[in-house]
Amino acid sequence: MVITKAFRVTSAALIGPDATRGELALAWTASVIAAAIQAVVAVALGWSALQTIVAVVFAFDIGGGVAVNSTKSGAAWWHRPALSTRVQVAFYLIHLHPFVIAWLWPSYSFIAAGGVYAFMLISTLLVSLTPQHLQRPLGLTLASGGIVLGLTVLTMPPGLSWLPALYFLKLIAGHAVHPQPKGTDKNGSHSSM
Repeated sequence: MVITKAFRVTSAALIGPDATRGELALAWTASVIAAAIQAVVAVALGWSALQTIVAVVFAFDIGGGVAVNSTKSGAAWWHRPALSTRVQVAFYLIHLHPFVIAWLWPSYSFIAAGGVYAFMLISTLLVSLTPQHLQRPLGLTLASGGIVLGLTVLTMPPGLSWLPALYFLKLIAGHAVHPQPKGTDKNGSHSSM
């Protein structure tokens, strides 16, 4: 009973109180699978306990975050009127994952970490300032550019090559995109229906 209540409370806080069973299943499954894959990779690469724990937590967070930010309930929850601009900005600022990776994996430079982080912050700002009907295409375009940067210029240590791609999908193509208001068409105009 306590576990069920804790699961409901945690789900409501992270995914939204109106999340459907399907959205809950998708978000939790994505988190668990991403964490499990990362755990296997960490063991295979012989990482320290701290590196393994951090990488698994990041995989859980980012893997699930991509799913949550793509759901209708998650988008509505994280863009509800009660959340101030300050809270939204803080959400992006606390995603210091690249710097933690640079701290724990000496082969990854703080300069590369700063590049990933700066690209995320600038991109989320651009998406947020764009008219709503263009946010999703711009978010996906910027995330795609970030993925290319993450795979070619700002490369992560072996076993973490996934991180920039999912980091950008979660934050730029997912979280930064506000949900389409009900009753509007693809151009942001109100439909007649």
